[in-house]
Amino acid sequence: MFYRRRKMYAALSAVGALLAGATACGGDDGGSDDGSVTLRMAWWGNDSRAELTEQAIALFEEKNPGIQVEPEFTDFTPYYDRLTTQVASREAPDVFAIEIRRLGEFANNEILADLTDRVDTADMDPNVLASGLVNDQQVGIPTGANTFALMANTAVFEEAGVELPDDTTWTWDDYLEISQQISEATGDDTYGSQPSFNDAFLRIFAEQRGEQMYTEDGLGVSEETLVEWFELQLEHQDTGAAPDAALSAELGSSVENALVFTNDGAFGMWWSNQLSAISIGSGETIELLRFPTLPDAQTNGMYLQPSMFWSSFAGTEHPEESAQLIDFLVNDPEAGAILGSDRGLPINSSVLESIQGDLPEADVASLEFFNEIASELSAAPTAPPLGAGDIPDMLERYGQEVLFGNQSPQEAASAFLAEADSTLG
Repeated sequence: MFYRRRKMYAALSAVGALLAGATACGGDDGGSDDGSVTLRMAWWGNDSRAELTEQAIALFEEKNPGIQVEPEFTDFTPYYDRLTTQVASREAPDVFAIEIRRLGEFANNEILADLTDRVDTADMDPNVLASGLVNDQQVGIPTGANTFALMANTAVFEEAGVELPDDTTWTWDDYLEISQQISEATGDDTYGSQPSFNDAFLRIFAEQRGEQMYTEDGLGVSEETLVEWFELQLEHQDTGAAPDAALSAELGSSVENALVFTNDGAFGMWWSNQLSAISIGSGETIELLRFPTLPDAQTNGMYLQPSMFWSSFAGTEHPEESAQLIDFLVNDPEAGAILGSDRGLPINSSVLESIQGDLPEADVASLEFFNEIASELSAAPTAPPLGAGDIPDMLERYGQEVLFGNQSPQEAASAFLAEADSTLG
């Protein structure tokens, strides 16, 4: 883990130094004899996202006949290894998707172009837009907004004869009790809940305790909170509310394996923009719910988050055309109609208004949920410290150690904090 991280930072630093002394990215400049421009555009995701994105690209090319776009997409797991290699060799795509965990790393190494005044942001939510600022430069334009939420498969609730909770008042004890009831009522192959070691869940859990996920000094979560977080998930497993460690590991963090997706579970923790995929996959009605809280919590910890960002390579030969492509993706109503909420609900109010009447049922449900809890959501976070991109894998690794009984919650919390402290920079 540390070796890989050092290699990434070394590569980013190296290309940052190169870019400081050069404006070109090496290799083919993406132009042609007839004056047309070819841009490369990269993102991660599944085939469904690729199909939607390529439809939007085709529309952009139709509206901008002098610009061609070559798509590049992969699964999430290899995405950053590939992108870092491309950046290090100064062959990065002109436009690419990036998540907030990596935004600071790339921006601080001068890999990302400043898009200030290059993309029209007049109709964008200023709070979400601000999350793409690093060192007073708009290095990322949010693709949309979402929130991490609990999802409930209503068909499983009906099968178990259990009512949906009142998500305005329920607690973590209620969450466990309801999950147990569903597991007991539905038999061995269906469960009430599913473990999640997503760092968004930890942030929500910590904020209910008055702690921040990140501070200026690094991780802001206490060891006590981490212990309780691991204990909560272990208790779900030990009581049968959630599957055993082997099945949980097999399910992993893929939405296509989610128990709410396969109709084998009542609760799951996922990003709101994944509601459509889960609804389609399950064929059932999936309800978005607030997270349970502590009885004395001052906040439910839920927050607004940019789904991801569009950024442009600082070394592109075509900065204006790259910005033009990003502007189209976030501001064009026809592009918005194609992309829907796949990368989060549009933060451009004009685009959202123009497509609202034609949104699929799941997207309407997401929008209604957002409107209902808008006053409860914390502001979108800023770019976290360097190394934050490694935190999700670390949490998953230590979480599995707890579920398999290889470490106690206390041991895992202590070891995680030590590793996180040496990773975050």
